[in-house]
Amino acid sequence: MVLSFPGNPLITKIMEKHFLMDISNGGVLYQAFYLLAFLSAYTILIYEGYKRKFPLLSWVLLLTSVQLAAIIGTKVFSYSWNDWQYMFRNHTLLLNREKSLLGCVLLAAGTFLAAKKIMKFRYPVWDTFAIAFPVAVSFMTTGCFLYGCCHGTITHLPWAVQYPVMSLAHYHQFEAGLLTNNDLYSLPVHPVQLYATAGGIIVALLVMRLRRHLKATGSLLICSVMLFVLMRFTVEFFRDPQTNRFGGDMLWILKQVQWLYLLTATVMGILLFIREKSFKTGPDIGEIVLPGLTLQVLFLLSLVIIFALLRNWFRLPEIMALNIALVPALIFTGIEIYKRSSSYRYRWVFVCSLILPIFLMSQTLPQTKIDSSLIKNYKTYHTIGGGFATGSYTDERTNFTGSGCDMVSNTEYFTQKYTAGGGNYIYTLENPEKETITRFGAGVALGNYRQTRFSTGIMSKFFLFDFHPYVKYDTRWIGIGGGLHMGNIPFTRGDTNQEGTGTTTESNFNTYLFPQFYLRVGIARYLFADFHVADQLPVSSPGLGFQAGVGSGLGLKSGLNIRTGFSFLERNSYYISAYLPIENSIVIEPLFNWTFHQSIPDGYPNLPENQFSLGISYRFGHK
Repeated sequence: MVLSFPGNPLITKIMEKHFLMDISNGGVLYQAFYLLAFLSAYTILIYEGYKRKFPLLSWVLLLTSVQLAAIIGTKVFSYSWNDWQYMFRNHTLLLNREKSLLGCVLLAAGTFLAAKKIMKFRYPVWDTFAIAFPVAVSFMTTGCFLYGCCHGTITHLPWAVQYPVMSLAHYHQFEAGLLTNNDLYSLPVHPVQLYATAGGIIVALLVMRLRRHLKATGSLLICSVMLFVLMRFTVEFFRDPQTNRFGGDMLWILKQVQWLYLLTATVMGILLFIREKSFKTGPDIGEIVLPGLTLQVLFLLSLVIIFALLRNWFRLPEIMALNIALVPALIFTGIEIYKRSSSYRYRWVFVCSLILPIFLMSQTLPQTKIDSSLIKNYKTYHTIGGGFATGSYTDERTNFTGSGCDMVSNTEYFTQKYTAGGGNYIYTLENPEKETITRFGAGVALGNYRQTRFSTGIMSKFFLFDFHPYVKYDTRWIGIGGGLHMGNIPFTRGDTNQEGTGTTTESNFNTYLFPQFYLRVGIARYLFADFHVADQLPVSSPGLGFQAGVGSGLGLKSGLNIRTGFSFLERNSYYISAYLPIENSIVIEPLFNWTFHQSIPDGYPNLPENQFSLGISYRFGHK
């Protein structure tokens, strides 16, 4: 290959024949394909589990843990040694746009082994990943192509592409002296990301064709990994070494990472040969004892807590990808809780509440008779209510680079104002014998939300629409619940400090799906602690979605309680709320949230810094 420098007429003539990439929307497209990667893998794995007749709840929980580990793995393995030293010294996590495929695989595999043992999941499952893995990678590398990362080496082949100024390819070539300030596009490079996409699809098709010929359990995944690393070994010949975060340096005639790929392919090939050569039909796995529901709920709760603790570290696409797994896990757990705590005749209510609640007649159903087979006595009633919420407050976002005397900070302030209203319906089923209460509900909310950036005066307006089915299950000592918000839902991110992110242009995120979660520990009548994510009626967004606190029922049997705590996204933000039954029918639910901002400079609007919510509902047939 002959390289010519910019300005040469030959180069100009060749460049005119190549594809010019527009990456102005590359970030959005990368995020979309990132989500498609996880959605496709999750869908394939659910189907594989269903086809193999795995217990659905346990399988969904395992996949949720793997998805969480995979996303964390793509992040933690992309940091340099200097990054890790900085994070240990400062006890913080740096935001990072880089992704590591190796980290994704290693942490996901390790987590799966541990979770499989905890959940006592003895089914043969490794082969379920054989097709899902290369398909997911194909989606991710397509996003890389549209974003402009992981670019190829310079070439003049007809299908070469050129990336514009501010792209990684243009930057690397400019630093190497191959471009000048007048060059608006990079020299043509291999679309190496599309090579990887095509390779992933070919691997998936080969695996599908070979699945009938491989007999031993696990051989299909071993074959998939072997073919995949051979594909990546080949693609590395056309990838620019500067885009390899690790292993891009040459070692003799190959990159370091290529030697790793060759070693992995060799080991996988030997394993595949040995397993297939020595394969014998083994005994049936026999009866498998599944874990108890308590263990499954605690396992899910641990995943939710990890997700909540790392919330500021995850980017929006990562949060949405995690919701793809967490929301089904919450729904299936709710279904299982209901199956084990309710008679068959009421299960249809739960199904309807997850799709569209039917507003039934405004009178309670007759009290359920004693079920002779299950010996359970239930009380049921309906609740219909509505209310509104309004807020006016400020978010503070400080970005800084460097440390010590060299630290440079940039603080942006954002005003948040909203008014919204909504209604909800709840079907309640009580078991006085076991002191359990199960609620199936759904709500809808509408409103207007406005955010203004102080430094520029730029205003963003949103029309808020939210439909959310949910289920809650309360015992004497513990309560848990979950649901799914669907619609056009904005949430404010709160006050945060972030390192190395430049200037913040907004302090909210907008999503079409968002999970609802509720946890209570303690006796509601006396003293309890609770945790809420998007669980405030009638309206959770944009500012009432994240609460943690304590409460008490003051020893009363009426169900009254008073709660207080803090919004864990906002610094110095506190709330007090109440659940106030009046006689047996009317319930009033007020909430007041206030925030102390003492660092806002003079000259900025002096907002009230508070939020208020009021819900009023009527319980038909409650006694």
